[in-house]
Amino acid sequence: MRRAAARALEIAAIASLGYTAAAIAASAHFGRRGREISADLPPVTLLVPLRGAEPLLEENLRAFAGQNYPELQLVLGVAQADDAALPIARRVAAAFPQRRIDIDVGEVAGARNPKLANVLSMMRLVRHSTLILADSDTRVDADYVRDVTAPLQSPGIGAVTCLFAGVPNGRFAARLGAMFMNEQFIPSALVDRLFGRLRHCFGPSNAFRAAVLQSIGGFEALAPHLADDFMLGHLIAQRGLRVVISKYVIRTMVSDSTLPALWEHELRWHRTIRGLQPAGYAGMFLTFPVPLALFAFALAPSRVPAGALLATAILARIALQRVAAHALGVAPAALWMIPARDVFGLAVWARGLSGHNVRWRGAPLQMATGDLLEERAPSP
Repeated sequence: MRRAAARALEIAAIASLGYTAAAIAASAHFGRRGREISADLPPVTLLVPLRGAEPLLEENLRAFAGQNYPELQLVLGVAQADDAALPIARRVAAAFPQRRIDIDVGEVAGARNPKLANVLSMMRLVRHSTLILADSDTRVDADYVRDVTAPLQSPGIGAVTCLFAGVPNGRFAARLGAMFMNEQFIPSALVDRLFGRLRHCFGPSNAFRAAVLQSIGGFEALAPHLADDFMLGHLIAQRGLRVVISKYVIRTMVSDSTLPALWEHELRWHRTIRGLQPAGYAGMFLTFPVPLALFAFALAPSRVPAGALLATAILARIALQRVAAHALGVAPAALWMIPARDVFGLAVWARGLSGHNVRWRGAPLQMATGDLLEERAPSP
């Protein structure tokens, strides 16, 4: 049995090396991208739903407000009047009197996804037909709106989605969280794109036309889903329109203060992926070449070939970290953190194989079928 287990682990480690090679190639290709510029600058409404006074929120909102764009409406929204993000939103609006900044307080009852409940309420303030929906924990530069909306001028493109690079604060947990984004999630997304057209969006930032949104049933069609970003792109692709990855990379500010907080955050991601792509999630262990090669080495009857496999896995994992960091424009984490990141990630993956409870910014949610959410209790 030990020999059979060792052989199975060797095969898995070799397959994982194949994945890692593809991830390195895909990341390197993305790193050679240029910038897409359009002379057409249609009026844009940028929607940013808020929940809580998260770290660096004011700086993030100031970056959204300070765009180098002629006609931009910024809509900020909170679900409740006592949300700690509301005074920050008002302070930013006062600091940019030259920018059209509208603030919405409220949520639409019955929307199972709390973020979309907020967004649906915000839609009453929208003034323009080109829309961007962005997360509040992202940091952008002044050309963000120009770059993200540029591909929409091409016929047949229904949505523009952005990859994201994790930028941690100094805490150990946040650094591990940024590594997950930069070294596992984004490379795997780029590998997935090698096998055909993209048919979903990513979370931090998505641009689309209001008419396209309406053609899929509006945000109401997304409100029952936990992965509203995924479903946005999926439904748009079903209409025969293309979903493309912007050449602009968002910066996601990673501020998980403790390992339990990071565990909860990543477990939501993992269970969401499992709900949407169960077969793909089951095979996600192949994105961990070093642990697989290490297990194979521990059980191998012959140390020489197993040792060579382990050494190759270590070198490939380091190469992926460095190439992905260069492609995303961030500094790579210290090499000694790679084992900690992979052990933590493998443990979260194993836990994510079961269970349906998740938390979004402190709000408990219950998944039903796929990524569909159970009804939420009404707000007090």
